[in-house]
Amino acid sequence: MSFTINVPEDAGTTQPQSDLGPLPAGTYACTIYDATAEEVRSGANAGKPRWNVQFRVTEGQYENRRLFAYIPLYVAGDFWKTQAFFTALGYDVKGEFKVPDIRDVQGKSVDVKATVREANGDYPADNNVAGFIKSTSSSSSESKDLWVD
Repeated sequence: MSFTINVPEDAGTTQPQSDLGPLPAGTYACTIYDATAEEVRSGANAGKPRWNVQFRVTEGQYENRRLFAYIPLYVAGDFWKTQAFFTALGYDVKGEFKVPDIRDVQGKSVDVKATVREANGDYPADNNVAGFIKSTSSSSSESKDLWVD
């Protein structure tokens, strides 16, 4: 197959944007785009289970951008994140909480509160997931803010 491409004179003169930088602080309508089960690699909780979750922004100016969070599947200082995540998805996180199959949460809607973590040394600025809210972009009119400053 043969075809012709009409290449304008200024083609190739614009540089692709390689670093989008962090999203501005705010709350974003998202879906759980991907989640993988893994273990904490180091520190006091090494070897304990967690989920590495990728959220896809579904609305607005930043649609299709991604946010990332670790969801600990054990009780420790950051357990608030576990409670907020599963509560925002409609689970009752009390007593003997049975963690759902990871496939059962993929594709679900959740609003994600993101903050901006400033650049520090060799580390560039990035987003920090600071909480989860029951999705307000779905048919549900009930919204409960589940984050901690």
